[in-house]
Amino acid sequence: MLKVMEMENIALADGTEIRIRPIEPGDVAALMEFHEGLSFGTVYRRFFGIHPHLGIHEAEHFCEVDNVNRLALVAMADDSLVGIARMERVEPATTAEVAFVLADRFQHRGLGRVLALRLAAAASERGITELVADILPDNLPMLRLLPDAGFAVTVSLVGGIVRQTCPIPIQAGTAFPAQ
Repeated sequence: MLKVMEMENIALADGTEIRIRPIEPGDVAALMEFHEGLSFGTVYRRFFGIHPHLGIHEAEHFCEVDNVNRLALVAMADDSLVGIARMERVEPATTAEVAFVLADRFQHRGLGRVLALRLAAAASERGITELVADILPDNLPMLRLLPDAGFAVTVSLVGGIVRQTCPIPIQAGTAFPAQ
């Protein structure tokens, strides 16, 4: 039986309290506000191009997940959305493409690693055994995220984009450290 993802409270190394939970349809406005607060560079690295605004239909699509083939986790600080980790099942059905974006002020503070580990555990519970991330070659923090989180990463170059592929350890929910 599929485990329902629940809200989790964590503290970053600097003591900042973060609440991690599944994305909800009611997060559309928060997601649009979050996107508006991202720097040009952060948006460019996430969307591989200029994408200054998130339209309402796009935000609704991002917030409507089935929690089996598409799921997303949000990180909240106080009442503000400060990070998102998402996965979408691709072919073969045991593989999921992942993407992460953090508010600029929350980058390089360990939140990406926490989200990657929680997302991998949720993916594993859904029968996903491999994660794939497509990354711009100059996005060094994202290139380091999965390896630094303990994943064994295989790297390839696909059309000028770095593709990281990594297996999820068996029983990911228990194999990964809490933080």
